[in-house]
Amino acid sequence: MRLYSEYRAMARETLEGRWGEVALPTFIILAITLLCSAPSLVSPFIGLSDTSRLFMDSSMSGLTTLVSLLIVSPLEFALYNVLLTMARGISDDESPVGAMFSFFKSDWVRYVKALILELVIIVPVSIVTLGIGGVILGYAYQMIPYLLRDYPEIGAREALRLSRELMRGHKWDLFVLQFTFIGWMILSILTAGIGFIWLMPYMATAQAHFYQDLKDTQIEEE
Repeated sequence: MRLYSEYRAMARETLEGRWGEVALPTFIILAITLLCSAPSLVSPFIGLSDTSRLFMDSSMSGLTTLVSLLIVSPLEFALYNVLLTMARGISDDESPVGAMFSFFKSDWVRYVKALILELVIIVPVSIVTLGIGGVILGYAYQMIPYLLRDYPEIGAREALRLSRELMRGHKWDLFVLQFTFIGWMILSILTAGIGFIWLMPYMATAQAHFYQDLKDTQIEEE
């Protein structure tokens, strides 16, 4: 694997001149997430009784989870694949927003199936291991969106299996790569979250290059 600084440099090179283009789809994803959580944020200020507020918060929590599963997370998967296309230097006539929704529409069912299966595996493990096992499995499944894109013939179960194989011995590498962005994360928090509009595609593009190296050295060799 390359140095972490190399992956960041490769991501910057990929995004050079296109930061504005990739910021827009990221903004759309963040806006949907914020809109879903807005009622829970304002409920303490609209004069509801404790019982009504509890009912509203519980309902919105369920709705937020459903929207995350069916819309937000599949959109994130789609954006990852847009950035993978860019990382590979493949020219695309569509804008990143248009390409994101194209991936979303074409692979939505497979994305949701993979997400549900991932949750079915991770949640019980997280409960039993007090969250530790869930974090480890979460890293084991980080390559799922790319694999679903590169291998349209495979299903959710096979995508999870392939991701575990790809990440075997590399989960710590990916964790450290993500951690090297900690300074940018802090800066994004200090800007009231606005910085995440650019940080998210920056990190995801570095991860796309990371995936490409894993695929080139493992799957192609087989």
